[in-house]
Amino acid sequence: MTTPLRAALIGCGSLSQRGVLPHLSELDACARIQLVAVADAVLARAQASAARWGVPHAFASVEELLAAVDVDIVLVITPIAHHYANAMAAITAGKHVYVQKAMTVTTAEADALLHAAQAAGVRLAAAPGYELFPFTAQIRAAAAAIGQIYSCYTYTHGFGHEKEAIRGGESVTQAIDPGWYYRAGAGPLPDVTVYSLQLLTSVLGPVRRVTALANTRVPERTWRDRQITIEVPDNNAVLMELHSGAIAVAAGTDSHGSQRNPWGGMEIFGNQGVLTITDVEMKSGYPVEFLLSGTVHRAKLGDQPYLTGQHLAIEEPHVYVDIMDLVDAIRDDRSPRASGDQARHVVEIIEAARTAIATGSTQTLRTTFTIA
Repeated sequence: MTTPLRAALIGCGSLSQRGVLPHLSELDACARIQLVAVADAVLARAQASAARWGVPHAFASVEELLAAVDVDIVLVITPIAHHYANAMAAITAGKHVYVQKAMTVTTAEADALLHAAQAAGVRLAAAPGYELFPFTAQIRAAAAAIGQIYSCYTYTHGFGHEKEAIRGGESVTQAIDPGWYYRAGAGPLPDVTVYSLQLLTSVLGPVRRVTALANTRVPERTWRDRQITIEVPDNNAVLMELHSGAIAVAAGTDSHGSQRNPWGGMEIFGNQGVLTITDVEMKSGYPVEFLLSGTVHRAKLGDQPYLTGQHLAIEEPHVYVDIMDLVDAIRDDRSPRASGDQARHVVEIIEAARTAIATGSTQTLRTTFTIA
């Protein structure tokens, strides 16, 4: 048996508590990746997380952690605005890095991370890695069978971090302020619609031009009797022209979701047929059912090879899959399948949408990617 890679977790908030820490504590995970340190801007949260999950070291920053503990991989699970600084610190220290979605706030930051990782000779993986779920390739092949694709609609309606059950508790690992989601650099587009954009580009390829409209429908939210002022639009529609010529719309709002169309669903219209994603596995965001020419095609979460045993019951299984693929990429000396190039392209779509919203002008993208 090979020695487990040593990992550090940066950010002990809701995602880590519900998903990353439970997954990495499972015996099969521990045999391949050993979590040896955690860090959080709230030191007490890092310390409580370390005590609960048996992690030897806890720190208040990535810099303190990297100065004190030798690790192979750094997992960046912080609010989006802090992804770039934490990931760059790890890459500069010569560590492989996994970054949660969206990879960065700006395309320039994404460029810098990819360049730094290449220069340092380390692997960079970025969420969400739809290519790691086998059904994505089946959807892509099926979409190729509906002729010339004209249009696509995808949707991520209905979300709000203040509604997460874990945030209702009183301990330092539960009473986690969701205010970051409503500040500049975050919001529905990079935190939620990113799933639709990642799946869209995985199935139909890269985007050439972007325009968008957005506004704010509810200017304040409430969490634990505290008002949160909304700094970013909570109602967004992004219109895209793909390199293929197809036109796509992605809607990302903090409204209620549809009772008929699944969150993260998609409908693709060709001149020879229509493909409709009719079910999404909500712990992961993976599409698990589509309808084509009257035939229903189904998948299950366990079709993903990493997802066995208790991993099927723990929240955020796709994050665990992304991390384990990075572990294998390091072992096998290959690129991670949760591609930084695709993540950068999605960051540029989001940044271009925001520019289009502010200026009223259609934006032409410069980045692209290829599916391995």
